[in-house]
Amino acid sequence: MKFERTAAFLRDVARLSPEQYALFREVVFKHFLPAIEQGAHTGRVSWPTRLRVHKLTDTRVYAMTWNFASPDGRATFEFGTTDDGGPLLVWRRVGDHSIYDRP
Repeated sequence: MKFERTAAFLRDVARLSPEQYALFREVVFKHFLPAIEQGAHTGRVSWPTRLRVHKLTDTRVYAMTWNFASPDGRATFEFGTTDDGGPLLVWRRVGDHSIYDRP
């Protein structure tokens, strides 16, 4: 699966502490991407409960929680298709609960 990052996501990443960013990457590579490879985004298998993935009401945007400690860690994303029709993951925002103001 290919991925893109929005300008907002890149700004958000720059604000994360090195520890927060390392934890985000660890969760993505150890839990999130393996779940996608198994088909969690299609409903074939469930998302890992530790990520608390859910769709935001009346949007195409999903959210996940990657850290519960202060500051909490959350990210928003959506699925699309590439120009050649393949699956695409778009990272929209990353940070704390405030990202839900403009997911």
